[in-house]
Amino acid sequence: MRSTIIACIILFVGTVANAQSYSLEEAIAFALKHNEQLKQADLDVEISEAKVKETTAIGLPQISGEATANYFIDIPVQVAPPFDLGIPGIPAPDPNDLQEFQFGLPYSATAGINASQLLFDGSYFVGLKASKAYLNYAMLAKEKSEIEVRNMVAQTYFAAASLGKTYTTLLENKKTLQQSVSETQSMYEVGFMEKQDFDQVRLSLANLEYQAQVVLRRREQMEQLLRLQMGLPYDQAITLTDDFDALMETIGRETIDPAFNLENHIDYRTVTQGEELSKLSLSAERTKNMPQLAAFFTHSQNGFSQEFNELFENEFYPTTIVGLQLNVPIFSSGMRYFKTKQAKLELEKTQSQKRMLSQNLKTQALTAKQNFNSALENLKIAEDNLDLAETIKQTTEVKYKEGLASSLDFAQAESQYLQTLTAYISTSQELFNAKLELDKALGKY
Repeated sequence: MRSTIIACIILFVGTVANAQSYSLEEAIAFALKHNEQLKQADLDVEISEAKVKETTAIGLPQISGEATANYFIDIPVQVAPPFDLGIPGIPAPDPNDLQEFQFGLPYSATAGINASQLLFDGSYFVGLKASKAYLNYAMLAKEKSEIEVRNMVAQTYFAAASLGKTYTTLLENKKTLQQSVSETQSMYEVGFMEKQDFDQVRLSLANLEYQAQVVLRRREQMEQLLRLQMGLPYDQAITLTDDFDALMETIGRETIDPAFNLENHIDYRTVTQGEELSKLSLSAERTKNMPQLAAFFTHSQNGFSQEFNELFENEFYPTTIVGLQLNVPIFSSGMRYFKTKQAKLELEKTQSQKRMLSQNLKTQALTAKQNFNSALENLKIAEDNLDLAETIKQTTEVKYKEGLASSLDFAQAESQYLQTLTAYISTSQELFNAKLELDKALGKY
């Protein structure tokens, strides 16, 4: 048993020594670098950057090479009507007979190079703008993900700190209650207390110990969730350096009436970028009615032979072509028209979503401000209630020790204090979350 206890102590000390300490800002900064959701957002940005380069390359020179080697098992035959050679002594052929001719050799090889350059294509230039606009869209999506991760980490961190505050308070009350149990037991043993009073105080201590274990498990769960959100290994021990009281000091305690700038909000900037993409999509459909012009150059070397082993020893004959290719859309049975109409309707839909979002964001900002101010008022009430409950508990404890209050009164005062403490912690958490929602609604991140 002694060796087991020593091993547990060594394990605990080693775990504490390996624990990483994080303040709230440090936890957020770590999450912004290691959160898996943000890593995916970074990849989306890189994909968009590669897409821009891919689209740009479409308008640059395109060069390709090719080579073929052929063996004609059957040399192609051409058939032609008979003709009179006009040579004396040779009779004229029967006009109903057809003459067969074979042209070419069984082996041939060709090697060549092709080059092309896009000279004009309206859809290309629109596509280039669209790819850059999509890159901006991906960057805005990453920014929104950062805001979401920042809020998640802050909420979980504060929840863990709140549970830590509750657990610490329960342990402090446990010490006081243990002393009361010891004193009650002594009085019961000498006959100055009834057994029911002794059992009542013991029950209060047992309930408090149970609540402390529940709070401790919930705190461990919050820390596990925080590790997940930060991108830490699930078994990495962490220590939160910002306690409940320090975090509460970071929240302003006055009612506010903040100004709201719609253009700063990430959702509004995102829908505005979506509107730009819809406009470019409409432009792309319209440019499909415009002609396309490209220049090309082709050069090849062609060789022929009766035998394969002589194919590359014989002379190769060059073929070189340079020219322009013009493609003019004429008639598509209404296909291009209806595609353009769809793009136009999509733009109108996006613009409607933008107007609706504008109203929603203004409403959210107003609601968030009201919720924050309301949470401030609720916290003030909760603080007053907690002070009052603590006073009642202390007064009842003194009366109980002096025999002026029953054990039931003492247990009720202790239970009332714990309930008021829970309400205070919950109200504080509501205020902290309301502040996060207010900053988010105002587009401060």
